Amino acid sequence: MTPALRKCISCRERSVSPTTLPTYSAELEHDGRKYSVTVNDFRVLQCQRCGAIVLDDSANETLSRALRREAGLLGPEEIHANREKHRLTQKQLASYLRISESTLSRWETGAQIQQRAMDALLRVFFDSPEARSILAGSSGAVPNPLQTRIASMPLVGVEEAEKVSGTVYGPAGK
Repeated sequence: MTPALRKCISCRERSVSPTTLPTYSAELEHDGRKYSVTVNDFRVLQCQRCGAIVLDDSANETLSRALRREAGLLGPEEIHANREKHRLTQKQLASYLRISESTLSRWETGAQIQQRAMDALLRVFFDSPEARSILAGSSGAVPNPLQTRIASMPLVGVEEAEKVSGTVYGPAGK
Protein backbone atom coordinates (compact mmCIF):
# COMPACT_ATOMS: atom_id res chain seq x y z
CA MET A 1 0.00 0.00 0.00
CA THR A 2 1.41 3.38 -1.03
CA PRO A 3 1.35 6.11 1.64
CA ALA A 4 -0.93 9.06 0.93
CA LEU A 5 0.88 12.00 -0.62
CA ARG A 6 0.78 15.35 1.16
CA LYS A 7 -0.50 18.56 -0.37
CA CYS A 8 2.18 21.00 -1.60
CA ILE A 9 1.95 24.51 -0.17
CA SER A 10 3.36 25.95 -3.41
CA CYS A 11 1.42 24.26 -6.20
CA ARG A 12 -1.43 22.88 -4.02
CA GLU A 13 -1.16 19.41 -5.62
CA ARG A 14 -1.02 16.19 -3.63
CA SER A 15 2.47 15.26 -4.70
CA VAL A 16 4.72 15.78 -1.66
CA SER A 17 6.62 12.68 -0.60
CA PRO A 18 9.81 11.79 1.30
CA THR A 19 13.06 11.97 -0.62
CA THR A 20 16.79 12.14 0.07
CA LEU A 21 18.76 15.01 -1.40
CA PRO A 22 22.39 14.07 -2.09
CA THR A 23 23.52 17.52 -0.89
CA TYR A 24 21.64 20.46 0.61
CA SER A 25 23.26 23.83 1.29
CA ALA A 26 21.70 26.78 3.06
CA GLU A 27 22.73 30.04 4.66
CA LEU A 28 21.30 30.12 8.18
CA GLU A 29 21.24 33.05 10.57
CA HIS A 30 21.83 32.69 14.28
CA ASP A 31 22.58 35.32 16.90
CA GLY A 32 23.14 38.06 14.31
CA ARG A 33 25.52 36.10 12.09
CA LYS A 34 25.07 34.07 8.94
CA TYR A 35 26.49 30.57 8.59
CA SER A 36 26.77 28.43 5.47
CA VAL A 37 25.83 24.84 6.20
CA THR A 38 25.83 21.80 3.97
CA VAL A 39 24.12 18.51 4.74
CA ASN A 40 24.77 15.33 2.77
CA ASP A 41 22.08 12.66 2.27
CA PHE A 42 19.44 15.06 3.59
CA ARG A 43 16.02 13.48 4.16
CA VAL A 44 13.23 15.94 3.36
CA LEU A 45 9.76 16.09 1.87
CA GLN A 46 9.66 17.28 -1.73
CA CYS A 47 6.90 18.02 -4.19
CA GLN A 48 7.34 15.74 -7.18
CA ARG A 49 5.44 18.23 -9.35
CA CYS A 50 7.02 21.64 -8.63
CA GLY A 51 10.14 20.59 -6.66
CA ALA A 52 9.31 22.60 -3.52
CA ILE A 53 11.13 21.31 -0.44
CA VAL A 54 9.32 20.92 2.86
CA LEU A 55 11.36 20.60 6.06
CA ASP A 56 9.76 18.37 8.66
CA ASP A 57 10.88 18.17 12.32
CA SER A 58 13.62 15.67 11.53
CA ALA A 59 15.05 17.85 8.73
CA ASN A 60 14.98 20.91 10.99
CA GLU A 61 16.84 18.99 13.72
CA THR A 62 19.48 17.96 11.16
CA LEU A 63 19.93 21.60 10.08
CA SER A 64 20.15 22.72 13.73
CA ARG A 65 22.94 20.18 14.38
CA ALA A 66 24.79 21.40 11.29
CA LEU A 67 24.38 25.02 12.39
CA ARG A 68 25.71 24.26 15.88
CA ARG A 69 28.75 22.54 14.34
CA GLU A 70 29.40 25.41 11.94
CA ALA A 71 29.01 28.04 14.70
CA GLY A 72 31.16 26.01 17.12
CA LEU A 73 28.40 25.74 19.74
CA LEU A 74 27.88 22.99 22.29
CA GLY A 75 25.27 20.46 21.22
CA PRO A 76 22.31 19.46 23.39
CA GLU A 77 23.97 16.17 24.38
CA GLU A 78 27.18 18.00 25.39
CA ILE A 79 25.30 20.45 27.62
CA HIS A 80 23.39 17.58 29.22
CA ALA A 81 26.51 15.44 29.70
CA ASN A 82 28.48 18.31 31.27
CA ARG A 83 25.59 19.12 33.62
CA GLU A 84 25.40 15.50 34.73
CA LYS A 85 29.20 15.28 35.03
CA HIS A 86 28.97 18.07 37.60
CA ARG A 87 25.99 16.34 39.23
CA LEU A 88 23.65 19.28 38.81
CA THR A 89 19.94 19.30 38.19
CA GLN A 90 18.56 21.53 35.46
CA LYS A 91 17.20 23.80 38.17
CA GLN A 92 20.61 24.13 39.83
CA LEU A 93 22.52 24.87 36.62
CA ALA A 94 19.86 27.33 35.48
CA SER A 95 20.17 29.09 38.83
CA TYR A 96 23.96 29.38 38.51
CA LEU A 97 23.64 30.77 34.97
CA ARG A 98 20.72 33.06 35.93
CA ILE A 99 18.45 31.67 33.24
CA SER A 100 15.11 29.93 33.46
CA GLU A 101 14.99 26.18 33.87
CA SER A 102 12.80 25.97 30.75
CA THR A 103 15.50 27.73 28.69
CA LEU A 104 18.11 25.18 29.82
CA SER A 105 15.68 22.38 29.07
CA ARG A 106 15.20 23.68 25.51
CA TRP A 107 18.98 23.81 25.04
CA GLU A 108 19.34 20.20 26.26
CA THR A 109 16.53 18.89 24.06
CA GLY A 110 17.70 20.81 21.00
CA ALA A 111 14.47 22.81 20.78
CA GLN A 112 16.48 26.06 21.06
CA ILE A 113 20.05 26.99 20.15
CA GLN A 114 21.88 29.00 22.80
CA GLN A 115 23.42 32.35 21.90
CA ARG A 116 27.20 32.48 21.46
CA ALA A 117 27.64 34.44 24.71
CA MET A 118 25.67 31.84 26.68
CA ASP A 119 27.64 29.06 25.00
CA ALA A 120 30.84 30.74 26.20
CA LEU A 121 29.41 31.05 29.72
CA LEU A 122 28.47 27.35 29.70
CA ARG A 123 32.01 26.38 28.65
CA VAL A 124 33.62 28.59 31.30
CA PHE A 125 31.24 27.29 33.97
CA PHE A 126 31.91 23.64 33.10
CA ASP A 127 35.70 24.08 32.86
CA SER A 128 36.51 26.51 35.68
CA PRO A 129 36.07 26.02 39.43
CA GLU A 130 36.78 29.75 39.81
CA ALA A 131 33.91 30.63 37.50
CA ARG A 132 31.58 28.32 39.42
CA SER A 133 32.71 30.01 42.63
CA ILE A 134 31.96 33.48 41.30
CA LEU A 135 28.58 32.42 39.92
CA ALA A 136 27.72 30.81 43.26
CA GLY A 137 27.79 34.25 44.91
CA SER A 138 24.36 35.84 45.19
CA SER A 139 25.48 39.12 43.62
CA GLY A 140 28.41 37.91 41.54
CA ALA A 141 30.81 39.47 44.06
CA VAL A 142 34.05 37.76 45.01
CA PRO A 143 33.03 34.80 47.19
CA ASN A 144 34.25 34.22 50.70
CA PRO A 145 36.97 31.56 51.28
CA LEU A 146 34.41 28.90 52.25
CA GLN A 147 32.53 29.46 48.97
CA THR A 148 35.83 29.23 47.09
CA ARG A 149 36.67 25.88 48.71
CA ILE A 150 33.18 24.52 48.05
CA ALA A 151 33.18 25.68 44.42
CA SER A 152 36.47 23.90 43.77
CA MET A 153 34.98 20.62 45.00
CA PRO A 154 32.79 18.50 42.76
CA LEU A 155 29.51 20.40 42.62
CA VAL A 156 27.62 17.60 44.30
CA GLY A 157 29.35 18.78 47.49
CA VAL A 158 27.54 22.13 47.45
CA GLU A 159 24.20 20.59 48.44
CA GLU A 160 25.76 18.72 51.35
CA ALA A 161 27.57 21.86 52.47
CA GLU A 162 24.31 23.80 52.41
CA LYS A 163 22.60 21.13 54.52
CA VAL A 164 25.40 21.04 57.09
CA SER A 165 25.97 24.80 57.37
CA GLY A 166 22.41 26.01 56.77
CA THR A 167 23.84 28.55 54.29
CA VAL A 168 22.66 28.77 50.69
CA TYR A 169 25.62 29.09 48.30
CA GLY A 170 23.65 29.28 45.05
CA PRO A 171 22.05 32.44 43.63
CA ALA A 172 19.51 34.09 45.94
CA GLY A 173 15.86 33.18 45.53
CA LYS A 174 16.46 29.92 43.71
